[in-house]
Amino acid sequence: MNGARDLAALLPLLIPAAAACLLPIAALDKDQATRKWIRGAMFFTAMLAILGSFLYVTRLWEAGHQPTFAQFRMDRLAQFGAIFLLVAAAMTVMQLWDHLHQEGWVKGETLSLLMTAVCGMMLFASTTHLMLLFLGLELFSIPLYALTATVRLRASALEGAMKYFMTGAVASSCFLMGAVLLYGVTGSLDVGEMGVRLGLLKGLDPLALAGAALLLLGFLFKVSAVPFHQWTPDAYEGAPHPVAAFMSVATKGMTFLALLRVFTAVSGGGEGLLGVKLRTAMALAAVLTMVAGNLTALVQTNVKRMLAYSSISHAGYLLLAFVAATPMAFTGLVFYLVAYLAMNMGAFGLLTAFGLVGERVTFDHLRGLGWKRPGLSLAATLCLLSLAGIPPTAGFFGKYMIFKELVQAGHVGLAVLAVLASLVSVYYYLRVPVALWLEKPKPSLEREAAEQPAVEAPFAGATVLVCGLLTLACGFLQTFLVDGFAARVVRDCIGLVR
Repeated sequence: MNGARDLAALLPLLIPAAAACLLPIAALDKDQATRKWIRGAMFFTAMLAILGSFLYVTRLWEAGHQPTFAQFRMDRLAQFGAIFLLVAAAMTVMQLWDHLHQEGWVKGETLSLLMTAVCGMMLFASTTHLMLLFLGLELFSIPLYALTATVRLRASALEGAMKYFMTGAVASSCFLMGAVLLYGVTGSLDVGEMGVRLGLLKGLDPLALAGAALLLLGFLFKVSAVPFHQWTPDAYEGAPHPVAAFMSVATKGMTFLALLRVFTAVSGGGEGLLGVKLRTAMALAAVLTMVAGNLTALVQTNVKRMLAYSSISHAGYLLLAFVAATPMAFTGLVFYLVAYLAMNMGAFGLLTAFGLVGERVTFDHLRGLGWKRPGLSLAATLCLLSLAGIPPTAGFFGKYMIFKELVQAGHVGLAVLAVLASLVSVYYYLRVPVALWLEKPKPSLEREAAEQPAVEAPFAGATVLVCGLLTLACGFLQTFLVDGFAARVVRDCIGLVR
C-alpha cells in the first residue's frame, strides 16, 4: 500500500484521536496555581485538533481528492460527514467551556471522550465494511454513555446514562447479529459486494431479510426512532446541555449518512425486493416516530425533554427520505442535516447561554429573559422557528424537499401526515419564544435568579448567534448548498451501487 495515500485517508481521524490521547495527560495536573491554565490548554488542544482535521478535510473537498485505505474511504459522503461532525464538535467544545464552569465540573476526560466519539462517528460514516461499521458504532457509543453521566453527582445523569447503556447494548447486539446473518447469506461483509450478491438471489432469502431488519434496528436506535426511543429523553435530560446537543445532532446526522451508504448499496437503491421491505419498515417507523415524538413533546414542561422529543420527531421526517428513495429525496436529507445542525445546536445552546443548569430548565425559567439579552433570544427564536419549519428558514426548505419527493413518489398520505405533524410542532416550539418575550417571570423564580451570581457565557452565546444566522443563511442560500454540496454527496454515494 502507498503510505502517503493511506495517511491521507486516515489523517482526519488520527488528528482527533491524538488529541483524545493527550487530553487525559493534561488533566493529571492537580496544582491549584496552574489549574486555570491547564483547563484553557485542554480546551485549546481540543479546538486545535478539530480545526486541523476540518481544514484538512475541506482541502480534500476543494481538490476533489477521495483517498481510501482498505474499506475506509474518504469520499464525498465521508468528507461531508466529517465537516458536519467537526462543526458540531467545535460548537460543543465552545459551549462546554461555559457549561462545565457553570456546573463546577470541569474535567479533562470530558473532552477526551468527546474526541473519541468524533473518531468513532467519522469511522462509522466512512466505511463500507460491516465490521468497521460496528467498530465505529461502539467507538462513539461507549464515550457517549460516559458523557451522559459527566456530572455524576446528579441522579438524573446516572439514570440517563444507565438507560442509554442498557438499551444501546441490545441495539449493538442486534446490529452485529444482522451483519452475521447477511454475511452468512452473501459471504461478504462489504456492503457494495453484498448488494450485488443479494441482487443475484432468486427471490428474497428469509435470512437476508432477518439480517437486514436487525441491521436496520441498530440504525433506528441511534436516530431515536420509535419504538427504539425510550432512552432519549432521560439521556438528554441527564447529560450536560452541550453533550445532549451533540448527541442529538452528530449522532443522528452521522447515523443517517451511514444508513444512506448502507441502504443504497445493500438494497439496490431501494428498488429490489429487499429494498421494498426496508422502505415499508421505514415508513412505519417514520409514522410512529412523527406522531409519538410530536404528541409527547406537547405536554412537556422541561425544555430539554421537549427538545428530546422534538429530536425524535425529526428522525421521522428524515426517515421519509428513505421511503421516497429518490436522489432528490436523499439530497433533501443531506441539506436538512445541515439545517438541523444549526437549529438544534442553537436551541440547546440557549440554555447554557442563560446559565440554566441542573433542574432550572423548565419553561418557567425562561420567562422574561428575552428582554435581558434580546440579540441572543432573537437568534434562538430563529432556530426554533426553523425547527418548526417556518419559511424562509432552512428547516422549511429541508422539509419541503423531502415532502415534495414523497408526493412525487406516490406517498401522498405520508406527506400529508408529515405536514400535519409539523404543524403540531409549531405549538410547542413557540412556547419558548412566548416564554422569552411575552410572559413575566414568576416572583419566586425571579428572586431565586437574583440570588444567583451573574452568568457569563460568551462562547455559548456566540454559538447561538452563529446558529441563528445560519438558519436564515441556509434558507436564502438553499440552491447553492444543494447544488454545491448535497447533490454532489448523493451522486457520489449512489455511485457505490452502479
